[in-house]
Amino acid sequence: MLSRSWFELTTATVLVVLLVSGLFGGLREVDTDPVVALQAGQAVSAQPLQVRVTDAYTTTSFGGIEKKGDTPQVYPDTSKRGRFIIVEAEVENTSDATVGYDVLSRAVSLADASGFFPRAGGDALVPADEARPYAVYTMPEKAVFGVAQPGLTYRVAYLFEQSSTTAPGARVTTVVNRHTWREDSLDFHFDWKDPEPQASGSLPLPARNAP
Repeated sequence: MLSRSWFELTTATVLVVLLVSGLFGGLREVDTDPVVALQAGQAVSAQPLQVRVTDAYTTTSFGGIEKKGDTPQVYPDTSKRGRFIIVEAEVENTSDATVGYDVLSRAVSLADASGFFPRAGGDALVPADEARPYAVYTMPEKAVFGVAQPGLTYRVAYLFEQSSTTAPGARVTTVVNRHTWREDSLDFHFDWKDPEPQASGSLPLPARNAP
């Protein structure tokens, strides 16, 4: 009786784990890939992209943003609440299909800093690892970087908005993230998901005017 009860309990536990994990994308292998050191100018392969971070700096104004076409008015070119931390990079789509804004905007992030405004709006500040870019623009056109075509390389700027109540640091930890191609367990649609750090490094963060 005891042996049977133990067997039934173990079986039920396994079934519950499989059911719950299925709701959140299924059981996946534990990620053991090391995070490599990021240096400015270094090309990082981070599926489905190759990202080469070239510069980082702070500014209060990012003038010259295109105000027509695909650039909505909700993207002002001046931070009224603090400053922009800008990370410039060359981004190549190395896949065989177009890559959309959600993946492109998560390809670069920050870490080890605080006092950022969330992209969704509001005044509650979040740490860098929870902050998404305020916007991502192509350079030098300064148009919204909405889609990357296969095989093409784009020069882009990632803008993160930091509150004036937080002192700017002399350096910033910049992270390049990779994605995994998998099926969504809810709508069964395949897409690039689960951004995870591929490379991370501390870059100088001078204050200067944006180009």
